[in-house]
Amino acid sequence: MSIFDEAGAAALRGETITAEVLAFFDFRDAPQRVHAGFGTLRAGGHDWQGLGGLGSVSDIESAVGGIAPLVTFTLAGVGPEIARDVIDARTAVKGRDCRVYLQLYGADLAPLGGLYTLYRGVMDRLTHTAAGPDAWTAQLTAETRFSRRGLPPFGNLTDADQQRRHPGDAGLFDIAQMINRRRPWNPEIPETSS
Repeated sequence: MSIFDEAGAAALRGETITAEVLAFFDFRDAPQRVHAGFGTLRAGGHDWQGLGGLGSVSDIESAVGGIAPLVTFTLAGVGPEIARDVIDARTAVKGRDCRVYLQLYGADLAPLGGLYTLYRGVMDRLTHTAAGPDAWTAQLTAETRFSRRGLPPFGNLTDADQQRRHPGDAGLFDIAQMINRRRPWNPEIPETSS
């Protein structure tokens, strides 16, 4: 058993190592494996199709302090057929898995070692904009699996939502006033400001 993995051993030999960001989108009808470069790459037992520099991924931030930052995938230079995908996004995109990987390659574009997972998320919204009749840009947002974990399915933590679900329930009547505020559970205890 060697001390270094394949990429480390290649670097020690002075070989050129390149890295490529790969993305997997589990669309309902046709899952996609892509990378931002050109041509087809082989990694993890799959072929990854190049987008020819037309795709990009926003910064991937760690979920710190209970905040689940969004990741945005952008595809520029697409045609008007993207409008149909946006219409079908609720069933074909929303709530489905997506992943971002890093793969190291040698000078001959042979994979060095396995895939490194950079991000695992759930696709949320697919939107598009048109700069002209044939120049469209699509943006897909994704969030981590832990976002909105404490909320009821298809619901919000608001009094209006609670009243729609359970009329007369006063459990969330003052949720807006509770932000950044400490309130004792026992109404007999006077509230103090700190």
